[in-house]
Amino acid sequence: MSSDELLVTRGGDGISVVTLNRPASLNAITMSLQERLDDVISTVENDGYTRCLVVKGAGGRAFSSGYDLHEMAAWSADDLLLRLLERERWVWHFATASVPIVVALGGVAYGAGAILASAADIRVGSTETRIKFTAAAYGGANATWTLPALVGRGAAAELLLTARTVHAEEAEAMGLLNRVVDPDTLDDASTELAEQIAANPAAGTRAIKRLLREHSGRSVEDCFVTENLLMRTDLRPEPIVETYVGGNGSFRPSASL
Repeated sequence: MSSDELLVTRGGDGISVVTLNRPASLNAITMSLQERLDDVISTVENDGYTRCLVVKGAGGRAFSSGYDLHEMAAWSADDLLLRLLERERWVWHFATASVPIVVALGGVAYGAGAILASAADIRVGSTETRIKFTAAAYGGANATWTLPALVGRGAAAELLLTARTVHAEEAEAMGLLNRVVDPDTLDDASTELAEQIAANPAAGTRAIKRLLREHSGRSVEDCFVTENLLMRTDLRPEPIVETYVGGNGSFRPSASL
């Protein structure tokens, strides 16, 4: 699958890679790109192949600078409201996709780019990564539902209310980035993480993702019960068969919990 604005490839066993491909505009998101990315997410959720999705930006200067302001300039107030409603559905789908998502944040992740980054499961940045949640500067609000879980309420309030730029080192220290690498190793580091995820059975990794999302705001006991209920039903383990490991007299289980 591919288009001019969005490229989709397979990056290894069980890995699909999506590249936002508008480097001249710092991978600004158009309505057509948004729609295409939404379709791709639906596809990889159900293709029977993808166990982890990597999303990155082309050109090395940006993951995404946000929505395309040149496209938005032609919209009326009603158009803006309609597009906002479309964004609600799209961003929620991205955040709740059943397949785990790793984002490779090369360069800037501003506005909608920052929202997507905060909605992903794992964020890998480079030393050139810069993140900015811009809504407050335009009289709006965003990422109040994703950012506190990553960095805490106080830090989230600061980043959202000031709309200031966060550089890679600070972003990693506060938990906004999982790790920071050199720019020329960003793709490899993101793929390596995706490979580690994809090496595990999809039923388990998808369940973990869903539980992490659904546990938010619930009591510890409720989370404990829900997890164990899932282990007794959908994730009920197969019998563990011990295999003799010759030479040292030990046994190695063929499966484990």
